[in-house]
Amino acid sequence: MGVSSMRRKSGRDPSATFCPISISLAPKFGNVVFLALAFAAACCSSECAALEADFYVSPQGSDTWSGSLPAPNSNLTDGPFASLARARDAVRESRKNREKDVLVLIRDGRYQLNQTVVFSLEDSGTAGSTVTYAAYPGETPIFSSGKKITGWRKPTSPPPGLTNEAPEHVLVADVDDSFCALFDSDGLLPRARSERFIPLSGGTRNEIHFPPEQFHPWPNVEDIEVVVRPHHAWIVNILPLESIDEQRRVGRTSVSATYAMNRLHFLKDTESCWIENTLFELDSPGEWVLNKAEGKLYLWPRNTSAVFAPQLTELIRIEGEIDVAAPQDIPVQNLCFKGLTFIHGDRYQLSNADAGLQHDWELHDKDNALIRLRGTENCRVEQCRFAHSGSGAIRIDLHGQNNTVSDNLIENMGGTGVLLCGYGPGKKDVNRNNLIQNNHIHHCGRIYSHSPGIMVWQSGSNRVANNLIHHTPYTGIIISGCMADFFRRNGRELSRTIRHNELDLLPRNPTRNDVLGYLHTNDNVIEYNEIHHAMELLGDGNGIYIRGAGSGNIIRHNYIHHLVAPMQMQAAIRTDGGQTDTHIFGNLIYRCATQGIILKLNNKCENNIVAEILAPPRGYYLSLREGPMTGATIQRNIFYSKSEPCTFIDELPPGRRNNTEDRRGRLLAKSHQAATDFNIYYCVENNELGTAMLANQKRDGVDIHSLAEDPLFVDPENGDFRLAPDSPALRLGFEQTDWSKVGLEKTSHQYANQ
Repeated sequence: MGVSSMRRKSGRDPSATFCPISISLAPKFGNVVFLALAFAAACCSSECAALEADFYVSPQGSDTWSGSLPAPNSNLTDGPFASLARARDAVRESRKNREKDVLVLIRDGRYQLNQTVVFSLEDSGTAGSTVTYAAYPGETPIFSSGKKITGWRKPTSPPPGLTNEAPEHVLVADVDDSFCALFDSDGLLPRARSERFIPLSGGTRNEIHFPPEQFHPWPNVEDIEVVVRPHHAWIVNILPLESIDEQRRVGRTSVSATYAMNRLHFLKDTESCWIENTLFELDSPGEWVLNKAEGKLYLWPRNTSAVFAPQLTELIRIEGEIDVAAPQDIPVQNLCFKGLTFIHGDRYQLSNADAGLQHDWELHDKDNALIRLRGTENCRVEQCRFAHSGSGAIRIDLHGQNNTVSDNLIENMGGTGVLLCGYGPGKKDVNRNNLIQNNHIHHCGRIYSHSPGIMVWQSGSNRVANNLIHHTPYTGIIISGCMADFFRRNGRELSRTIRHNELDLLPRNPTRNDVLGYLHTNDNVIEYNEIHHAMELLGDGNGIYIRGAGSGNIIRHNYIHHLVAPMQMQAAIRTDGGQTDTHIFGNLIYRCATQGIILKLNNKCENNIVAEILAPPRGYYLSLREGPMTGATIQRNIFYSKSEPCTFIDELPPGRRNNTEDRRGRLLAKSHQAATDFNIYYCVENNELGTAMLANQKRDGVDIHSLAEDPLFVDPENGDFRLAPDSPALRLGFEQTDWSKVGLEKTSHQYANQ
């Protein structure tokens, strides 16, 4: 049975030709909007329809009513509530019935949220019951903090700074609020921005040096923000300008960048910076500028739809009794949110009090997601849709155990899709055993480009499975903790998260072994996920990335393909500096630039298929980057190249100082340091490459049983990497993965309205 046939049971498109093994293929992405209705409307309809709800909510209801469903032809003197908050309060008031499940059904329509709806301990279900807030069967309730902007008019006179073309198109409205995002019917509207440029040398974390052509004596400097990739390819900061020095053409920001604001280290010719929110740059349809001092919003409309400004970053928060200074938290339990749609949250802003996770890719204990679970157990977010928002979708903070995030559609977000974020390094370890499964996450990081689809930080024993992640500017999945050198640093990145009062006495320069007991991103299983078209914008990222995590993490049976953006230093799967005790097993990597797997130290790389790595600039199938690799294994992998050039295993050359370190002083990683054997190295166009490589390996005493032979895939030209019965890989002990289990699983509620 072919791969396409095997996948029909999972709802995949067997007729697509782009990559038959893929779950959701490029030709269908334009129609992905159908999921908005399918996810919300289905709401496990058979379950909901079979139950009579305890309370109902409707936009046509009233919070003075009883929350009942009115009878047909009733005079509407009673009926459903009008708000989610009132339904929550009604459930609280009915605590005497809490030994049974409680169901609140929410009718079709738009619900305006002007303040965050908070669920606390008194809203928990009991140990044997669950309180569920769900969409009424077949209907689509939408929660939004977007406030409609009215009173649009032509400016009486063109405001200073507008380009010649803009005045005839730009409208203005009076506003009372401050916001960082704006939406119309097509989603996020772009703020007016300058052309990209390379900052001049001399920049610091708080000062940026502008090229002459990009500097203006801006009149509303306090409204302007600098968007910058500071020194490194993997991070974007958005920083408010505090002041400008016109003579030196220097801007000073009120919040520090993650690194110095100067030319990118590896991508020196990349225009890595621009400014936003000034009338000098309002020159295209869809762009807008907010002048906070005057309370005026300027917009060049791109269509005739209504425009909404978000009032909240966080729409719903489920929060237990959190005591960051004590060993014990009291979590909210047994809440479920099902089939609901959340849109129009604001973009979060960096502050001087923030504590950053690795590289400031995310922030610790920050209200920057539409739904935030902060101190929860056995809570669920299922079959919901998160869309068109300035920050993230879902985060599980601090104490978070046995929670489930499943079957959600997350699209067009300014930040991260799903974040598990425990306590900082220390002895308090209470974020674990969560399930992130079967979520469709795409086009996240629309504002903060470094935002991943899924991130796991200081959280262990979780299962991240069967998610489909695609079209992200940076990495698909990040598993992270804290590197040893941050235990002796100061600053926003990582160091502020460390719970120093819980640490035993550490050496002056601690090693990973010294701090391993305080790292809780351990024993996670990342499996059966599909990731494609990640790394579309930034550099030095990956399909799946792990660093600074604890031990026992498993990355297996994932399908990563078409990471095709021509960036530097990216790989499908990467263990980064200092990471140990990770098992990379049974993954399929296909048509990715520019490296397949980056392996370091004692991590294990087994039973993977790495096929058609795109080159140049690299084209490395397996990159060995940090030694010694004592305890590592490189076994039963298939490295399959369709054409030249290709490098099956790349090892860094020694530096000038000695033959055991590279030019940066790191111990060299060599395949002979690992248990390397039973692999296949094959190049279709010229298999002398595989033969020569294998001869060199055997001279070093490794790959003794490995082969340079055709692995006999069923149909590699069309993405079918199952093995024929007489494959030499099977003789070497290669274990085949059932690829029909990878990616989104079709469930009873998905795609109902397709």
